[in-house]
Amino acid sequence: MAKSMCRAVGALVLAIAFLFPSAISVGAQADRGIAGFAPVRVEAELAREQKLRAIPDAAHAESNLRHITSEPHLAGTEGSHRLAEWLRDQYRSYGFDAEIVSYSVWLPQAREVKLELKTPNTITLGTPEQPIEIDKDTYNKDAVMAFNAYAPSADVTAPVIYVNYGTQEDYRALEAMGISVEGKIAIARYGRCYRGIKTKLAEEHKAVGLVLYSDPQDDGYSAGDAFPRGPWRPMSGIQRGSVQYTQIYPGDPLTPGVGSTANAKRLAPADAKNLPRIPTMPINAQDATAILENLGGPHVPHSWQGALPFTYHIGPGDAVAHMKLVMDYQQRPIYDVIAKLHGTNDGEWVVLGNHHDAWVYGAVDPGSGTATMLETARALGELVRSGWKPQRTILMCEWDGEEPGLIGSTEWVEANRAELQAKAVAYINTDVAVAGPNFTASATPSLSGLVRDAARAVQGPHSAGSVYDAWLEHAKRGQTELSGIARTQGGSEKMGEAPVDALGAGSDFCPFLDFAGIPSIDTGFVGDYGVYHSLYDDFYWMKTFGDPTFAYHATLAKVLGTVALRLDEADVLPFDYAVYAAAITRATNDVISRANQLGIQDATTQAVADASARLTASAAHVAQALQRSGYASFDAATENRINHELVSVEQALLAPGGLVGRPWYKHTIYAPGSYAGYAAEVLPGVNEALDRDDAATFQQEAAALAAALSRASVRLDEVAQLANASK
Repeated sequence: MAKSMCRAVGALVLAIAFLFPSAISVGAQADRGIAGFAPVRVEAELAREQKLRAIPDAAHAESNLRHITSEPHLAGTEGSHRLAEWLRDQYRSYGFDAEIVSYSVWLPQAREVKLELKTPNTITLGTPEQPIEIDKDTYNKDAVMAFNAYAPSADVTAPVIYVNYGTQEDYRALEAMGISVEGKIAIARYGRCYRGIKTKLAEEHKAVGLVLYSDPQDDGYSAGDAFPRGPWRPMSGIQRGSVQYTQIYPGDPLTPGVGSTANAKRLAPADAKNLPRIPTMPINAQDATAILENLGGPHVPHSWQGALPFTYHIGPGDAVAHMKLVMDYQQRPIYDVIAKLHGTNDGEWVVLGNHHDAWVYGAVDPGSGTATMLETARALGELVRSGWKPQRTILMCEWDGEEPGLIGSTEWVEANRAELQAKAVAYINTDVAVAGPNFTASATPSLSGLVRDAARAVQGPHSAGSVYDAWLEHAKRGQTELSGIARTQGGSEKMGEAPVDALGAGSDFCPFLDFAGIPSIDTGFVGDYGVYHSLYDDFYWMKTFGDPTFAYHATLAKVLGTVALRLDEADVLPFDYAVYAAAITRATNDVISRANQLGIQDATTQAVADASARLTASAAHVAQALQRSGYASFDAATENRINHELVSVEQALLAPGGLVGRPWYKHTIYAPGSYAGYAAEVLPGVNEALDRDDAATFQQEAAALAAALSRASVRLDEVAQLANASK
């Protein structure tokens, strides 16, 4: 065929693909195959996916979110209970077997939150968020007052010291200046780390209290127009949030490691290691102004200056504040919704989840995820009604109590750990599902390819290309940070591909990955989002700024549905352990280099190096064996054994005794940083020991890491042997 004719035909194909994408995509994609699928099954799978992706609908998603945000639904309240019952009924209407699973957990509610500036003038602070005339929901008297969950009751009066973001680096800078917060009330701005870390550090430095505020530099008028004119936090906006020490362990503080069932053995609150001992309260920028402009002492370092219209000082100066918190701690019920779509093989589960509780209305966090999950479930249910039978059982879970400390998911995972480890092939999480137009994803490295492939398969809502195309283009512009919420760039991305981040903490994937060793994914669309955890995160904000047409909600439902289908229907589960091993090798090389610089060079570091090299070799052998098989040469029994071993690799990376000092966290490769909270620490045990220059703990953690890598290699070797024996 002449080149000119080839160009003409090619142009015609591209035009047809653009105007009628379903007309040619199945055959074209079938030629390329799908990871984990035998060639003979690819075309049918692609046709099934196209049918699923035709179902999610923006109008349905909008209706879902309107109901979800119709009233405040804080965990432990009847609003949350009513929403759980509605969600259960929705899942049942889609053909799922749905039930509510309740746990009794130690959960506070605020009765009084008071802040006053006592000198140089008496000013009553702690003012509530101002209603906005155009947004009727901001007038609701049932909106919870602004407080920090798990702060203790207290009544303190003390001078105030400004500690910038309240990070380790900030306290080191204060020490270098000869300034102590001992006996003082610290005031810190939100950002850079999880708020519970800020409380922990203030407590460690012997402050008597902590006040948190949102500086306009971080998520207010410095970023853009403030609500209601724009999407950013207004001066009266307050970020609520938990200060539970989830970096030690999440969930019910009184039942670490076990589900909070009726007969669970509970700690005394005084013995719970993840509870703060000093009071913390959040305020808005208006109230922070009254405190900060009265601080004396030296000018702050340049990088500490925020956007309020005066020069910041460290203090204490004339500012003396009075904090009073009255917290009502009780055993309170929370309500998880567990919905099952039973498959042919109920011995394998694909699990999806998001939380349904919110600080107030939670249109973005988490309502956008709940609305999207419902559309995903509706699409899967329609496929079943049309004659499809899932190969594996699909679970869709709506967790309660995430905001106070990942409680609903943690208690369910702890209560069902053995069954999960036997059956769950992966966990797919969405939370802040839609806050703008930019796709982002985090995952265990073995699943990063699956996420990218699913994004390639889904048409973008406002472009000719795919979700992946827009994702990659946005990443190239260097704008992958989620405004208002910390994220961490992972080390598992391939050069030239859209980045898949490392999983840290801050959402419900944490117990699945860090405690139970279930391969996990977290994904959503992000953007300019300044009303996080405030009264203003409501339906009006979403309809005006976040996703006015709800096209991104429907698009994410298509992505989630595609990921779920590929995990559900794959002959061999599509884990890429070569990518995982490469990420681990990079991380172990860095650790060994750091250890050598500190004078640690012994049999322990050599054992880590050897175990990492063996894992790389084992992963390569598996990839070669499965590629040769074409995923098509296995009988049912062998296929089941291969899949079981592939899933168990992640569990092999758990240390039975957990990390030193925080045994709930058992994953040797990923955990939230002890002084970061949300952000992932890669190889947490060894790296944090090196941070402390603690050679003894380093050797202990390095031995546990080497053993975990060796266990993972054994599992991969078994897969390779099974695959090679079936040729």
